[in-house]
Amino acid sequence: MPLAAVPDHNRVSDPAWLALYAIYEPLITPLRRRGLVTDIDGCGGQDLILAKLPDGTHLAIGPGAEAGGLPSHIDSITEWLVVRESDDNPTVHHVVYDSTPTGPDAPHGAFLAPLMVSIDAFLVSRGMLPEPVPHSAVVTLTTVHEYGPAAYAPTQPLGSVTEAAQRAAEIAESFPGDIIQHHASRDWPRYVLADGDRLVVVQVTLAELIPGDHSLGVRCYCPFAHPETEEDERRLREGIEYLHRIGDAKGLYIAMVRFYTARDCPARKANRHA
Repeated sequence: MPLAAVPDHNRVSDPAWLALYAIYEPLITPLRRRGLVTDIDGCGGQDLILAKLPDGTHLAIGPGAEAGGLPSHIDSITEWLVVRESDDNPTVHHVVYDSTPTGPDAPHGAFLAPLMVSIDAFLVSRGMLPEPVPHSAVVTLTTVHEYGPAAYAPTQPLGSVTEAAQRAAEIAESFPGDIIQHHASRDWPRYVLADGDRLVVVQVTLAELIPGDHSLGVRCYCPFAHPETEEDERRLREGIEYLHRIGDAKGLYIAMVRFYTARDCPARKANRHA
């Protein structure tokens, strides 16, 4: 499915807007894949993601009101609130998803997969989804050592979310070490295991949310997450520049590791010329 256009306004050349747009790309790209022109706008002084709907309304997406808008890094998000609103009709207020501490989706926290599934259900119910979006699930394994880059690898797409959740439990049980955290979301569980100086995170998510360009035929299955295309590299460079400006040393280190990992990956080299 082709991506919706980038917003047409003068902020698209603003470095601050570009940096925030790149930081929230993991959510913005799936929304654009559903045909929704997606923007970042300062609504009431708080930056939110706005996805325009075909009926003239929009989805306002961000953390709860008390959080003060989008933080400077997506990893700082702990909750999501999605509300259908209208600039022309203030009576339009439909909560699509609410994982704030008191919301019905609170068990999911900041997870993107259940957020996208709920948005899809809303779009389907309103006849706003151009074509069905498959919800193939994968299990991702992220390994963090005290020294060296983090390793990242997804399984092949599984038939259903339930199957993926069962597979995640099996993988977590097979690893050495102790489970020190278990996010017990029924369909989207996450396990954190400790083994010496190594932490392993086993998590279920949607296949479309794993890193990489899903429109290209050559896929990367390297154990380390890295950009696969020139567009990925451009966005990562913008993110690196932004992290450098704000002095986020940890985020900058992780981004630089991602940038310089697996320069000779066959998928990375092939996708440069796709």
